[in-house]
Amino acid sequence: MNSNQKQSILLVDDDPINQDTIKVVLKNLDLNVIIAESTREVPGLVLIHDFALILFAVDPSNSQPFEAAIALDQNEKTWYVPVIFQARLEDIDELLLQGYAAGAVDFIEKPVREIAFFAKVKVFLELDTRLRQLAFATNQIQEQNLKLEDRAIRDSLTGLYNHNYLLEQLDREVSRARRYNAPLSVFLLDLDFFKDVNDTCGHPFGDFVIKEFVERVRVNLRKSDIFGRYGGEEFLIVLPNIDRDQANVVAEKIRKKIAATAFVNDRYSRYVTVSIGVYSGSGKKLTSSGSIVDYVDNALYQAKAEGRNRICHYKTQKSNLAGPDDHLHDVIGMSKQDRLNTTIEKARAMTLASFEAMVHSQTREYDILAERNTFFVKVLNLFAEKLNLPDQLIHSFRRAIKLHDLFRCYIKDSSLETEGALNEKQEKMLFDQPLMLRELTTMFDFFSSERVILYAHHEYYDGTGYPDGLKGNEIPMAARIFTLIDSFVAMVSPVSSKEGMSWEEAEDELQKYSGHQFDPFLVDMLIQAIKGTDFFSEEK
Repeated sequence: MNSNQKQSILLVDDDPINQDTIKVVLKNLDLNVIIAESTREVPGLVLIHDFALILFAVDPSNSQPFEAAIALDQNEKTWYVPVIFQARLEDIDELLLQGYAAGAVDFIEKPVREIAFFAKVKVFLELDTRLRQLAFATNQIQEQNLKLEDRAIRDSLTGLYNHNYLLEQLDREVSRARRYNAPLSVFLLDLDFFKDVNDTCGHPFGDFVIKEFVERVRVNLRKSDIFGRYGGEEFLIVLPNIDRDQANVVAEKIRKKIAATAFVNDRYSRYVTVSIGVYSGSGKKLTSSGSIVDYVDNALYQAKAEGRNRICHYKTQKSNLAGPDDHLHDVIGMSKQDRLNTTIEKARAMTLASFEAMVHSQTREYDILAERNTFFVKVLNLFAEKLNLPDQLIHSFRRAIKLHDLFRCYIKDSSLETEGALNEKQEKMLFDQPLMLRELTTMFDFFSSERVILYAHHEYYDGTGYPDGLKGNEIPMAARIFTLIDSFVAMVSPVSSKEGMSWEEAEDELQKYSGHQFDPFLVDMLIQAIKGTDFFSEEK
């Protein structure tokens, strides 16, 4: 009951004369007088009403009112309601101890003395009023405190948890997963090219996209998942009891949900995609919450570097060390080495993402290569599984094709859309590309692996290629693999309007140039990797 609601008192008495008398005495007070003929009615009445006072008529021959008072005193809803017993003057002394033991606050005479009765009732009504006002004020203070607390942990635009609270919850969920040996997955999501959305359509539309994005993501999450705005257009999701395979399903649902439908308001319509970095671990093997944030951040940058609108799972780089890097074990130790490798990988991804953003801001021509780039990665993954290539080399191939295609767009390579023979200018530009790509990657020493691939990817197995005329095993193996996959993708998924080859036509073409342009061993491996699978039919 709120502080302004009319008060009620309960009179338990089967004497109609006493009932009428009390009603007359209290008629000038703004209250409800509820009458009960028997104590059996009391439990039901206290569920319906919030009484300010309860009066029981008692006599030595009936113990039920005392039992009812004891029950009220033990009830969470009514323990604080004052109870007064009403008895004949000659019986009060006899009933006094029993009444106070049952929780009575006072005794009054029956029949009532009007002035004394009125004064006592009014005191308890005023006390009830003060208690209700205090309870109301306390409740309002608590509500305000809750609102302030909620504001302290919520993002003002989306209503999601904010950065600091997310990290607290992640730390808690990591501890819980370790304690109960449970799986845990974490997503870091970033809206692709969101700055371009703000610059082109304005910040109000950008805010609309963010809020709509949140709703699209939310429908793919459980109530137990923790979803928050990590900062700007980045969002963090903590998924308790979700392993790697389950996380991939959820992340893919989110990615497709965002990309499937344009964001539309009364002024603009814009398709927006999302890149997602994913970390999954379980039980005692889980790392610290701080490291998990670094891992999903690194995976997110990898997703952006590989073309955006995709999901990348974090993988530790420890097992990928080879050759000259082995001495790092002795120099800095495994944990620091892993952190260093993660930092280098993130630097590569950030640089590549920055290059992509620059190209994207200057030309939209890269869009025509997006499908080809995705197809390249799928062929690469299939081929890599056949050859059991290390993850480090696979990542280098992905970065190399990204650099390759972005650079062609950046220099406005017109051969991209040419179906027939190239003219002299186009041939000169194509010939110069390995040299220009080497120059580009030399600016960043952490692209040394990609530099080797891109510089030699126009060398032919029979020595007739360029720029150095290398032959056979003189050509780095990574460059031979890149050349083969790049050429195969160009056959079946050309960027021009020319129709791609069928699998049979592409196989004949590979066999035709085996030993000339391509390494024969690699040609055989690629054909074996694709033959007998439904991969090609799915892609076509």
